[in-house]
Amino acid sequence: MALVSQPYRTSNDLILETLANIGVLAAGQTVSPEDFAYVENRLDAIFRKLGALEIVYAADPDNIPGEWFIDLAAIVAGECAAKFGASADYLATLVNAGLGGAAGVPVGGGTAARSLKIMMRGRPTGEPQRTASF
Repeated sequence: MALVSQPYRTSNDLILETLANIGVLAAGQTVSPEDFAYVENRLDAIFRKLGALEIVYAADPDNIPGEWFIDLAAIVAGECAAKFGASADYLATLVNAGLGGAAGVPVGGGTAARSLKIMMRGRPTGEPQRTASF
């Protein structure tokens, strides 16, 4: 796992944090290769979904900005928890702590998603600005 003082974290760090958030990985325990592979295979789709929802765009999963890390781990945990047998109440809690979309919370309205949106507010997008000529 990367040092906390590093500005970027890796996808491996994100997977381990996700499994800890779900409760699959306890302190000092080694991760099951199957559990690791399941979350790793879902990361690309989750990152694409976050980009499509205009929450954040993670261009390189091995260079995740440190300020995004906890929120991304919460989102990935909510998206992957069903596979690990989370109860309905716990699953709704994880989903709403991450991206949202359970128990009346809209998709993109979860705690972590809103936090990432606030962090990204006002940053340049790099998109060409649309203009109207009269």
